[in-house]
Amino acid sequence: MPRKLITSKIKKDYKKKIQQLVTDLSQDLVVIQESPMFVDCPNCIWDSINKKSSNVFDSTFVTPVGIFASTDQSRTINPISFTEGRCPVCIGDGQLFTNKEICIKAMINFFSETGRRGSFMSEAAGKQGISLVTIKTLPCNYELLVNNEVFFINTNVKMVKFKPPFLRGLGGEDAVCETLMQTVDEGQRTSGDYGGGDNLSRDDDPRKRIKSASDILDQRGRLSGR
Repeated sequence: MPRKLITSKIKKDYKKKIQQLVTDLSQDLVVIQESPMFVDCPNCIWDSINKKSSNVFDSTFVTPVGIFASTDQSRTINPISFTEGRCPVCIGDGQLFTNKEICIKAMINFFSETGRRGSFMSEAAGKQGISLVTIKTLPCNYELLVNNEVFFINTNVKMVKFKPPFLRGLGGEDAVCETLMQTVDEGQRTSGDYGGGDNLSRDDDPRKRIKSASDILDQRGRLSGR
């Protein structure tokens, strides 16, 4: 039988180096979760009838476990024995949830809708058109990208999926999860800096920056742009 050119060792080395490269070049990608991630509480026994914790300690739980790996809410759960009251880990819920927003690490690269050479579509004055972004992250984040549609990069640039995520690798060794996203608004800035030294988060209403007689009408929603 001829010797393989691509051995298992080469595949594993490729996976290790590609994942390290993606990690080294990554920045924050905020996922707006339609349904937060959850796991059953390992510290207590689940009550399948009432759909919550039975508030009985699970004596088989003896070794700490990690949950929500590769996210900003990653943590280790240690066994905490109890004999009365609610489970001290899940406070009687029976499950542990992430927040609505969850931050993961991803490699982010912008390019124009018409190609990677930097040309932009012809738009109204002052607009550069919709920007497309390639997102590369670790395979463990695949479900997060599949199950959610709205994301934020560079602090407050809103993105939506342009194409479903897929896995790349070598010979069956999944190394990277990749997807394509686009900015939601045409001409939207691709950085979180609004200029003038102001710290304006994505949750702030930009109409509050208006300095004219229309302030009150705009903020009350009686006036709106096209």
